[in-house]
Amino acid sequence: MANIIGAILKGKEAGQKMLRAYRIKHGKRGKTITSVKPKSGKVPWHVSATPNTIESRARIVKTHFQVKQTDKIQKLEKQVKEGKASLKKMVDTGQAKEMKDYKGKSTGRHFRTGSR
Repeated sequence: MANIIGAILKGKEAGQKMLRAYRIKHGKRGKTITSVKPKSGKVPWHVSATPNTIESRARIVKTHFQVKQTDKIQKLEKQVKEGKASLKKMVDTGQAKEMKDYKGKSTGRHFRTGSR
């Protein structure tokens, strides 16, 4: 730490470099990223190369992830529908029984019956 203070006293630029090196060494980074330029880095496969502006890339990526989320929601809704149908089938065949609360009202939960 004494070296850093000495470097600050010697010159502002040298002191800043020493402080930055100290922060990086001890895992403390700056709050803002200034060295990464826009449009740099790898382009995802779902982004076409033709409209190569930052806005179009952002729009395409956003649309891609919205489509993925919609597909995931539809898949889960289908699973819930199938689960309800199979649960009804299990209740009809006596493999499951619906739980009731102390007043005899349905709780919406089921438990398994028998040794299956």
